[in-house]
Amino acid sequence: ERAFAPDHPTIAATLGGLAVAFGRLGDYEQQKSLLLHALTIEERSLFLDHPRIATTLCELADAFGRLGDYEQQKSLLLRAFAIRERRLPPDHPEIAVTLNNLALAFGYLGDHQHEKSLLLRALSIQERALPPDHPTIAVTLSNRAVAFGQLGDYEQQK
Repeated sequence: ERAFAPDHPTIAATLGGLAVAFGRLGDYEQQKSLLLHALTIEERSLFLDHPRIATTLCELADAFGRLGDYEQQKSLLLRAFAIRERRLPPDHPEIAVTLNNLALAFGYLGDHQHEKSLLLRALSIQERALPPDHPTIAVTLSNRAVAFGQLGDYEQQK
């Protein structure tokens, strides 16, 4: 902090790194606090649809989700998705990851129809952008099976 201005993006990046460490230690409140501070700096020092802001929003959404605040998780992921959709090619894997995480937030909130729809969209991107045996595709397929099960469609769940 002595080497940079208080709103310098490097400060935000350092806070983000610390937040990840606290998250790995299970201290999601501290993770959330650091990421909120980082986001405030990024929103003042970067243009509002900067990819770094989308990343911080996703990390912050994860912290809120781990704390059980799925509405806030969904809201943050929607913001991150909007940025990534504007800034990245339509088949970019990061869009699929964001869709997958957003789908899970909808699932936690009991909206399994929306969850399924988002997972199908994520899977479509992943199948075009990644090798067929990529582990991320397996995760999305597993999440999709859970969503189908929640909807009572056990045939599709298989």
